[in-house]
Amino acid sequence: MDNIVDLVLSKIGSVVGGTFAEIGAYHDYLYIRFGPDITMAIYLCALILLLVVVFKIFKLAFNLLRFVLIPALVAGYIAATFFSVNLLSVLPIAGAAFSFLFLLKA
Repeated sequence: MDNIVDLVLSKIGSVVGGTFAEIGAYHDYLYIRFGPDITMAIYLCALILLLVVVFKIFKLAFNLLRFVLIPALVAGYIAATFFSVNLLSVLPIAGAAFSFLFLLKA
């Protein structure tokens, strides 16, 4: 288990650079204070929380694409095609309208 943690910390240290000494000091503190099992549990909890945040951001971006951007482009295209108005003048109004509808949905 310690080899895996040391390998992961060395990879993080190569990406982060100069602050690796601080990360290593925090790891040593956790390892000495709580032991190897609790240290791994802390790392797993931190990883799970990070994944939850990443998935929430991905879900928000996907919902904005699905409920705001695509309908605004479709409405702008329809307005530009059938009512002979400029697409760039319709897009802000359609984007604001679909953003308001997305806000009401949420």
